[in-house]
Amino acid sequence: MTFGAVPGWLGWLILAAAGTLAVRLFLVKLRPPRMFIPSLLLWRRVLDDAREQTLWERIRRAVSLVVTVLIALALALAAVRPGRSAGGGQSSGRLLIVLDSSLSMEAATGRGETRWARAVAEARRLFASSSGAELALATTADGLVEGPTTDLALLESALDRLRPGGGDAAAWPRLTGASAVHFITDGAAARTIDAAVTVHTVFEPADNVGITALEVRPSLTPGTAGDAYLEVGNYAAAAQKVRLRVTRGGVEALDREFDMGPSEVMRQVIPVPQGGDAALQVVVEAPKNALEADDTAFAWVARSRPIAVTVVGDRTEWLREAFARDPGVRATFMAPANWTAEAAAARTDLVIFDRWAPIEMPAVPALLFAPPAATPWLTGGDTVAPGADERRPRWEVPGSHPVVQGVDPFTLTIEHARTYTRPSLVPVAQTAKGTALVYVDESLGSRVVVVTFGVHESNLTSAPGFPVLLGNALEWLARPSFFATAPGATPPASVRPGLVTFTRTVQRVTGPDKAPVALTRVSDTVFAVLKHPGLYSVEAGRARDTFAVNVADPQLSNLTRTSAFASTRGRPVSAGSSAWAWWVYCAIAAFALAVAEWWTWQRRITV
Repeated sequence: MTFGAVPGWLGWLILAAAGTLAVRLFLVKLRPPRMFIPSLLLWRRVLDDAREQTLWERIRRAVSLVVTVLIALALALAAVRPGRSAGGGQSSGRLLIVLDSSLSMEAATGRGETRWARAVAEARRLFASSSGAELALATTADGLVEGPTTDLALLESALDRLRPGGGDAAAWPRLTGASAVHFITDGAAARTIDAAVTVHTVFEPADNVGITALEVRPSLTPGTAGDAYLEVGNYAAAAQKVRLRVTRGGVEALDREFDMGPSEVMRQVIPVPQGGDAALQVVVEAPKNALEADDTAFAWVARSRPIAVTVVGDRTEWLREAFARDPGVRATFMAPANWTAEAAAARTDLVIFDRWAPIEMPAVPALLFAPPAATPWLTGGDTVAPGADERRPRWEVPGSHPVVQGVDPFTLTIEHARTYTRPSLVPVAQTAKGTALVYVDESLGSRVVVVTFGVHESNLTSAPGFPVLLGNALEWLARPSFFATAPGATPPASVRPGLVTFTRTVQRVTGPDKAPVALTRVSDTVFAVLKHPGLYSVEAGRARDTFAVNVADPQLSNLTRTSAFASTRGRPVSAGSSAWAWWVYCAIAAFALAVAEWWTWQRRITV
């Protein structure tokens, strides 16, 4: 036996002292009170009457002594916090315990407890057997959570707060000076683990049904907002009936049952009509289903409704013709004299200014074609130097930014390109002389695209690159993606729980419960740990986006296999381990014995 609060020798000394003190106090004889009586005649007759004592009357004092000693020892054990030897957990240095935060840890076992509950119980056992060493607690999702410390109360409080939440992509937690590292896992997510790490496995095979993929893809069918690609896997040893329910907003769109064989994967494409709610939810149910986290998947159908565009300008017929043939855009046209920022912000996703711009920056994302060079919020207070504009510029190098990606610059003929000096404007298309042809601004508080030439001074409307440029700008402004991806990479429609990286402009991320998610900024990247599946919203300046977080991983849904026994270092954790530390039971036992002794003493059963 080891002790979590004190070294081993001191723990045994405290136990011996507690037992000795209890015996000494019990055997202390109290001086009886003196009483004056008129005669001893009656007392002599009582004392001279010989009566044979029962067995209980002869041993009840010894029983009371034993109970008193047990109460003292139980209180002492609660103070020193005993534990079994951890088989490698006992250490004179620092001890790091890492819990696997994969969502598969929420799978139910045959005894009714979850793998996570079994892992927490194992962590408590390791804490209790630490022999006073400095301890630290970490997870694969949150990194170092508590410690290093010798205060077990802090560690156990941290254990009570922790929950599985993905984290497969998170870095392995480190502790300087750690002499022993224990990793408690079910082995669902394959990891490269250092040879010095002791692996404790809580794996127990279980039958499960889960959604392994849900993605909304663009559709070429008229009137369809997208095609939802769905995969459902039956990771059970026998065939079973699976129920599939699809809801869009609060309206049920599909409800069907089908039989699935063992290890069978069902794939289906579900058309999503336009005009409905953008939130899509898929739920599966089955008799043998050990994991709830992969029973529900979410998707955000961004094209479920057209983009609301407000076009401001005196001569905007060229845009009216372009939008008339696009069912994905609902355009409203107005003259500059009728422009009000408040009204536009309430009814539009973005605004397009044609050869005109308001004095103040609009409160919604904006696309500007050849705005006046003297517009205050486009100059940043600086005066454009004479000769900064370029006549007959040539766009010779295709751009890589999403706004200009795919635009053919060689078919464009431009007569005049203007220069704007707002510091946050970033050129994404330039001439050979360095004059900007297209600017973007996605700094904190703004989202703007500026085309420095107009339709009246170029062949923009007849060039093949015009619909590409216009479509790219609308998508980038109205349906932005704030994931930090490699240049040219397609942003994901959904992500898995765990560590997610965003662009530097992200200011706020809100979870499915409408609570804000903690953000960490490092250089030009924003990090967040998204623990639970659901729909999340992200805000960056004047732009907003919604994205889905799903488990969607066959490796996690298949609860019949594990990688935890890949080496001889894997140690199985016994089923039904207590979720409480031993010292809690010691305190409960001391209280129960004290109550029993008091109750029997009141009735003169014991002394």
